[in-house]
Amino acid sequence: MNGPLGVIPALQGRAKRAIYQFTGGNLPSITGADPPPLLKQEFFKLWVTGANGLVGSALREHATFATGHREVDITDLAQLRLFVKEHPGVTHIVNCAAIAGVDFSETHREEAFQVNAVGPENLGILSREIGTHLVHLSTDYVYPGSVHRPLKETDPVSPCNYYGETKLEGERRLQRVNPSALILRTSWVFGSGGTNFVAKLLQMLQQQEEILLTNDHWSRPTYVVDLVAAILHMRDEKGIYNFANQGVASKYEFALTMREEALAQGIPVVTKRIVPMPGSHFPSPCQRPVYSAFDTEKIEQKLFIRSWQEALREFLCVP
Repeated sequence: MNGPLGVIPALQGRAKRAIYQFTGGNLPSITGADPPPLLKQEFFKLWVTGANGLVGSALREHATFATGHREVDITDLAQLRLFVKEHPGVTHIVNCAAIAGVDFSETHREEAFQVNAVGPENLGILSREIGTHLVHLSTDYVYPGSVHRPLKETDPVSPCNYYGETKLEGERRLQRVNPSALILRTSWVFGSGGTNFVAKLLQMLQQQEEILLTNDHWSRPTYVVDLVAAILHMRDEKGIYNFANQGVASKYEFALTMREEALAQGIPVVTKRIVPMPGSHFPSPCQRPVYSAFDTEKIEQKLFIRSWQEALREFLCVP
């Protein structure tokens, strides 16, 4: 399949502007539809796997090839090898493919393991064989979530649920077969055009008078537009980096801010009460990390990160 398969209209151009912001103005000003020089195809031929999810969809406009699991199954190394044979010249691969449902992973363990652990290993083998650079997306759920301080890349990992275990195993397998890969850990990703907590919360604010949300679990939200810009900027790096927007929040705190911002922008809101609740109020087959907010000092040596409040404001401005 030649060329990207589609673009979420609300994201067009935004990641390109964000790249310029992240590099502190080191790139030429990005205007109109032309890509900045670092994205021109003679230098950059990107294949995005998992291209039907939130992050993968947002990357499509920068991709030469964008595939979902129906086109290429990352758990099948033979399929991956056949794809690059039929689509030569790939310079970079970004793996967005994952079984991201935490509860689903708990009850569908083999499927989660194959996609989250075996898939990255296969892509690592492939990228090493063809000499291309691989960016793999991981998660804050690799941490135990019991330490109440910002988490560095070097902090101990010990997932509290099976989803986190599969993602950590994927990181380890990838690093064994291709130490030159980049692993980008992220958390609470939100944006237009996909299934995520923030998009769902906006619907709830417009439909429900009362919303119950956890106030005893904290992390750092990540706007998909900013994540895409970070991926593109970091695409030639290697090792593990944490990335999320600035600022720690519970879902309760996030919702309060979102309600205020929506009202300020004239977005219809029917919610009158947002009620803080302990996580134990919401039944689940597995644990969630209590505190999984990143320390992003390492990646901030390479790019600028804005606050989640500013990113949320932009998200709500998207028509």
